[in-house]
Amino acid sequence: MTTTTTAGTVMPDAGQVERKPLMTGTALLMMNLGFFGVQFSFGLTQSAVNPLFLLIGATPDQLPILNLAGPVTGLIIQPLIGAISDRTWHPRWGRRRPFITAGALLCAVILFLFPFVGILWLAVICFWLLDAGNNTSMEPYRAFISDRLPKSQLARGFLTQSMFTGAGAVLANLSLFILEKVEALQQTAGNGVPYWMYVCFMIGTVCILLTVLTAMARTKELTPSDEEIAEVRAAPKGLHHAVREIADAVRVMPVAMHKIGVVFMFQWYAMFIYWQFVAVSLGETVFNTTPEANDAAWKEAIGWSGLENAAYNFVTMVSALFLVGFARRIGAKRVHAVALGLAAVSLIWLSNISNQYVALVPMIGLGIFWASAVGIPYLMVASMVPAKRTGVYMGILNMMIVVPMLIQTVTFGWIFENLLDGRGSNAIMLAGVLLGIGAIAMLWVNPPDEADESPIVPLGHKRSITVYDRVVVGSDGTPTSLYAVDRAAEVAQAAQARLVVVTAYRESPSTTPPAEGAHRDIEGIDAAREALEKSVTGLTRERARYIDQRLVVGDPAQALLDAVGANPANLIVVGNRGLGASQGQLLGSVPAGVVKNAVCDVLVVQTSALDEERVFTGEATTGSADPSPPPA
Repeated sequence: MTTTTTAGTVMPDAGQVERKPLMTGTALLMMNLGFFGVQFSFGLTQSAVNPLFLLIGATPDQLPILNLAGPVTGLIIQPLIGAISDRTWHPRWGRRRPFITAGALLCAVILFLFPFVGILWLAVICFWLLDAGNNTSMEPYRAFISDRLPKSQLARGFLTQSMFTGAGAVLANLSLFILEKVEALQQTAGNGVPYWMYVCFMIGTVCILLTVLTAMARTKELTPSDEEIAEVRAAPKGLHHAVREIADAVRVMPVAMHKIGVVFMFQWYAMFIYWQFVAVSLGETVFNTTPEANDAAWKEAIGWSGLENAAYNFVTMVSALFLVGFARRIGAKRVHAVALGLAAVSLIWLSNISNQYVALVPMIGLGIFWASAVGIPYLMVASMVPAKRTGVYMGILNMMIVVPMLIQTVTFGWIFENLLDGRGSNAIMLAGVLLGIGAIAMLWVNPPDEADESPIVPLGHKRSITVYDRVVVGSDGTPTSLYAVDRAAEVAQAAQARLVVVTAYRESPSTTPPAEGAHRDIEGIDAAREALEKSVTGLTRERARYIDQRLVVGDPAQALLDAVGANPANLIVVGNRGLGASQGQLLGSVPAGVVKNAVCDVLVVQTSALDEERVFTGEATTGSADPSPPPA
């Protein structure tokens, strides 16, 4: 008999499993579009602001202290914005979107004004305001991704974010390189800033406004449940409560986040050195010039540094497609350690290269590292912290980034002049050494306890069960099937696998009653939906992180086989008898059919001893069953 099978995701009531609907690929891209504009702005702060400081009178040893804005604003603004946005909800504007939009508007205004400034202290003020805007947008934007996506799409969401991060930075840095070559823009304004740099900042203004406002207009936030809204409204407001929230979150944060912070100390100190001194290093080793010369060769060094940064961000776009998959297979700890090692070798090599074209090759290693740095840590944190505190924990993660940057701005000026002979190439070499230490520290960190392990991107703990990607279980809502679902959930939790609960039904009642002791099919969509809801009631996030639910029209055995497909790494869990099956029957028709035709492992749960007497009383005539599973 030919059976037409349709499958779909059924969203349960609040409190059972996640209520977040899956997003289409187009919608997911649109949601992340604003990262392009934010990262264009951030790319300009990396590549253009420090050369601009030098053009209007700063000296290389002053660059670290002049970059104090980044770490200070990040240290203060991101965790505060995160904590405040966690406690915010507006029926029209949502939770994160007001902060993302406000930060983008501030960035746009400062990007427009920045190149017109000719006094160093005014440029520093602009830099502080620009970083404040970047941080106001960045943290709630990352939390927005976590808020909006179900767990099953988080990896794809943060992967898309990494791609737009790379794309925005690529365009920002390419604009520096290409526009510097335009002869009509070679003239210098009265404040010493060339006109091509003006154009770069104008492009940034348009990019951040267009992309962020479009993304925020086209992507709506999910409306919290009544209980969540009541909790938000009841939460204490004010700055001191936000600070208390941050302190409390730090006190109880997962051990894995502390370990990430150790590595970040070396990683971000090194990257701040790179951004500040890559142009100075290239000027010394490739173009034989210094910032003090302020000649054509120095301007070419600035432009080439933009191309270097564009190159590594382009590699980031490409390598981001693969890193999450590697992290799932071998653990995020190992992937990030390898990425740090590649970056270490790349920067040490870069500091000794004298050919400008060869200098582009090390950007491959740096780009792979950057794809890991801007994606995997955020994905790990989003998967290991409570959803309602995502904002504050994303802010705390950023604190782990900016603290080493803050230390660098205070200490590195003296180190540069007294220990590195005032040479940019020595600074880049030191950055490579620090990244190497970070790689070793990542390997030195012991894997977390299994309770702290991330279910989406493992940190490196050896899972109790590693052979299954998906655990599929059938349920008709009866106590026996709920017992099988309970066992399937335990296996899925141990394997960190996706749990798929399938309920098959007939669209119309059968014309002939089933024989006594034979399997009974569920009849009608309403009875099937009720049975499925009962099946997932006890499956909280602590029991199974990934839960898919499927209502399928057709044969129950075929529905289970279709759910696992041809992947031998999946597992089917069935009870040894189903709805109405005879007490003495050794193996019901559904499990027998599954065992006969499955290409993967089948776990048959012994349910014959369970009492179904209640199922075939008055409740059975309505298509319902006892919602309470037997004790596990």
